[in-house]
Amino acid sequence: MDLDSTEAECVAGEAAAFARALPDPASRTRFEQLATAAASGVVPDELVGPLETMLELVFSTGRPSNRAVLQAIFAKTPRGRQQSSAAREVTRALQVLEGQTISELRLTSAGPSRQTFVIETERCKVNLEFDRQGARIVSLETG
Repeated sequence: MDLDSTEAECVAGEAAAFARALPDPASRTRFEQLATAAASGVVPDELVGPLETMLELVFSTGRPSNRAVLQAIFAKTPRGRQQSSAAREVTRALQVLEGQTISELRLTSAGPSRQTFVIETERCKVNLEFDRQGARIVSLETG
């Protein structure tokens, strides 16, 4: 994965800080390698998985150094592309609700890092699920 100079600097800094926080020497080495690779402007395929993992953890702690840049980088990764695709699919499915009056909205916890969201109208019921992998339609009932 190619990085522009701003992306390279941002990922290198995050990866270096991430590596310093890891107690396991093997994990620390992997993220030090990511920092070095990012600083050169190219993240090799074998380090894209660790990059994705690091970005997900950085976002979940709420303390990314440059959220916009890191989000753009995540969007280029396989997990990021998968989440974007899932969001587009959910958006398309929700278009069935346009023009309808919502009669019920319900958000529930379905376990750690997983929520379900139900939207009911007079003509349909949509069941969504949100977790670390993104959003997806669990069921769509019309009638």
